[in-house]
Amino acid sequence: MRQAIVILSTLTLSATAAMAQTSNEPANGVQLSQSECTSLWDKASAGSKTLTQAQAKPYISDFSAVNADNDGSIDQNEFMAACNKGLVHSSSASGASSGTSGKANPAEHAPTNRMDSVVPKMTPPEK
Repeated sequence: MRQAIVILSTLTLSATAAMAQTSNEPANGVQLSQSECTSLWDKASAGSKTLTQAQAKPYISDFSAVNADNDGSIDQNEFMAACNKGLVHSSSASGASSGTSGKANPAEHAPTNRMDSVVPKMTPPEK
């Protein structure tokens, strides 16, 4: 009986791991639409046929993963293929900001623990 439980547990874990590896989830968890990808390419390339690493930096975290032909620049085909794989993000999604707006967003603030008034403070047991 014990051996059967071990075997079933192993099979379950193996199946779970296999499903996780074959997931079609984008690399960064965000899949942009085709129109978003095209719009980002137009914005990033500014009429150029290729992007340098510096130009791509706001949109691509791993330049070498996107630069499939290793020529040191990203063309539109490489950019769109990477976008379809979830390797491209809008510059606002990167978390990077110039910080020049000077306006605080009241919706973004440090998390608070509202349970402090409900849950008593934990103390170690007396010996």
